[in-house]
Order: sequence, then structure tokens, then C-alpha cells
Amino acid sequence: MIAKRRPLAFAASALCVLLVGPVRAGHAPASTSASQSVWIKSELGVVLAGELFIPPAAKAPAPAVLLLGGGGASPHGIYPLLEAKFHAKGIATLSFDKRGVGKSTGTFIDAMEPMTRDARAALAYLKSRHDIINTNRIAILGLSQGGVIAPALAADDPAVAAIVMLAAPAGQRGVMFLDAMRVKMTAAGMEAKATERVIRATGRYLDALTNGGSQEMIAADRAGVVRAFVAGGWKQTLAEGAVKTLSEPATTSLYTVAASDVLSRVRAPVLAIYAADDTVVSSALSIPEARRALIKNGDAKIVEMPDVEHGFKPLVSTTEGKKDYQGWPISDPATLSLIDGWLPRHLLPAVK
Repeated sequence: MIAKRRPLAFAASALCVLLVGPVRAGHAPASTSASQSVWIKSELGVVLAGELFIPPAAKAPAPAVLLLGGGGASPHGIYPLLEAKFHAKGIATLSFDKRGVGKSTGTFIDAMEPMTRDARAALAYLKSRHDIINTNRIAILGLSQGGVIAPALAADDPAVAAIVMLAAPAGQRGVMFLDAMRVKMTAAGMEAKATERVIRATGRYLDALTNGGSQEMIAADRAGVVRAFVAGGWKQTLAEGAVKTLSEPATTSLYTVAASDVLSRVRAPVLAIYAADDTVVSSALSIPEARRALIKNGDAKIVEMPDVEHGFKPLVSTTEGKKDYQGWPISDPATLSLIDGWLPRHLLPAVK
């Protein structure tokens, strides 16, 4: 028998954000006198609206951290508690609205390629501000999608001083995507044999779609995925909707990510943090892959934090007496303390 538990929710979430689910937050906090509104040109038609915060007590030029959000329409300033800790130690921060979000121009396309290009433009902007930024002491911190982009930037730029990646999926191209998909489908109640049929069909389809297969091959493989979903107990319309999601640029770009290969090329110090209660990015899958990828990195630390979810919000008791994860992204005290103890040591030589 096929357990049919919330198939619509599964199709919308598991197939749309298999690897880098959105991290939602409220409005960014009001800027202070130490912040500067900045405009960063990324590519034609895309200007990113950002906030550069230089702590008043920072020694010029100041070390800095580029902050990257997770999947979804992420604005700037979503890590206020973390930023406050950096500012207290004299570390500048830069965050920005994603393209098409907030005051940034362009069309919001949550695919890895444009998001990486925008992050690279933000890093280049920081490096251009040698008047106030110590360009030899720039770190990158990213959550989820941002945690995949951070090592990609560091792998291509040896000047990056350190990276912190939170809930960042690790694995080989295609395999990482399909492994995450398998976990989601199993959790949704699909039987093992049916799940494997769907996984094999999806792999063939996405390989054809991303490797320049012929239109005839792509169409045939697409139909094969629909048949596999239907054989697994899904209705035809739901199966077709799932395959449509698989075909979107934001999803196909996840399939092509070779996170472990990229991470293995990073020579900067790395702090990789995973959440024990993460239902978006599997720690059980990602931690072993991250360990293998970082085995030759002389300064890498991998930690799994208990009692936190994908956004690293703390588990608290609500007024109704229930347990729930609440707060800003990266607001869990233990996670904040870990980052605050590790990153300044790599940006401020005097900190021991």
C-alpha cells in the first residue's frame, strides 16, 4: 500500500526546495548611523541594494563579513543577532536584498547561477572598498543556499580569509539532489521500490535536460518521470505538476551543483555547522560528504548543533505551553556563541 500523506505539500516543498529551502524572516531592522546604504552592480539590469555596517569602534581598515541568505526571497539584515556580535568586535558586515527583492532591481530568479553571480558582485564590491575595509580579511557566511555559494566564491578567490557555512548540503553533482529527494519521498510515505523508480527516472530526465539532450529524449524522459510518479500512487495531475517543478531553472540548477567538488578546492579556514533537527537539508547525508571534501583542508571544523532546525532558531516554549522554533535566523544562543568564538579568530589576529 502507498501511504498518501500530504502529497500536495510534498510536491510544493520537497520538489521545489529539495536542497536549499527558504529561510523566512521579518522585515530587516532599521539601519543605524554606522550603516551605509550601498548599490552594487551585478549584471545588466541588476543592481543590488545592500547595507554596509562599519562599527564605530572598528580599526580602519576594518575586517568584514559578507552575509548570504538562504533560498527564497531573502532581504538584507536577516541575521541581526549575529551582526551585533560581529560589530561588537569591530567587524564590518555587508548584506543585500536578492535581485528583484526589496530595493534591488532585476527579476527574482532563485537559481544557483544568478545567485552566485550576485554574491560574487557583492564580494567584489567589498574588495573595492579598501578605503574602509581590510581586503585581506574578508570572510563569507552563508545559510542553506548561501552556504553552498560561500565555498564556491572562496574556491575561486584565495584572498577570502574564512567561510562559515550553515545547513549547507554537500555531495556530488546529481547524487546530492537525488539523495535528498529520496529522503523526502520516503518521509512522505512512498514505498521503497516506487521511490527508486521515481529517482531513476528523475535522474535520466534531469541528465538529459541539463546536458543538452535532444528534444525527443527530454520529452520521453519527462513522460517517464510522470509514469513513475503515477505508478507510485500519485494522481496524473499531481505527477505532471511535480515534473513541471523539476523542469524549472531554480530546480535544475540544484541538480547541477557539485558541492563536494567545490568544497574540496577551498583552502581558506572553514566552519561548517549543521542542525540536528533539520528537515530541509539532511545532516546525515551532508556531514559525511563535508568531512570527505574537507579532509585536505588544514583548518576545517564541522559541528552538528542539537535542538535547532534549518534556520538555526532556538527551540522555545510558547505561551500555549508547546515547543516551537522561534526567532530570527541564526538566533540560537549556542550557534551564535560557536560562530562568535571561531570567526573573529580568523579575522582579528589579536583575538585568542
